[in-house]
Amino acid sequence: MTSSKKRELRVVLDANVWISALLWGGKPAEIIKSAENRRVSLFTSEEIMMEISSVLAYPRLAKAYQGSGLRREDLVETVLRIGRFVKVKEKVKVVGDHPADDKFLECAFAAGADYIVSGDKHLLKIICHRKTKILSVNDFLQVIEGES
Repeated sequence: MTSSKKRELRVVLDANVWISALLWGGKPAEIIKSAENRRVSLFTSEEIMMEISSVLAYPRLAKAYQGSGLRREDLVETVLRIGRFVKVKEKVKVVGDHPADDKFLECAFAAGADYIVSGDKHLLKIICHRKTKILSVNDFLQVIEGES
């Protein structure tokens, strides 16, 4: 007896994708919905969570969610609820133009991720690291559609 159930895609979202999804919805939020529907598994790490929390503290972003009655802690809690937390065991130096982005590759390796989804030009130009493909939101949504 064989199972027709496909393996969930393992995905690391860049902080910019998480924040866009949480604050403005749109296409990044479709990825979050896919995780809630168990079509993909999203992974995060301590360093990614620190970046998300830090960026959400920017005054112009705080205005965007505080007007809706949300707090930064609520948004961070949402990421922790949806994402699976991994402990990074190996540091890399791959993103020469922007070393701060290495944290996404480290998380992807620790999670055994199939994809990193980002809007960051430094990450997108890498295309693939080890077995993890790096795609834009639009390109990843096409992958999800192809899996349906």
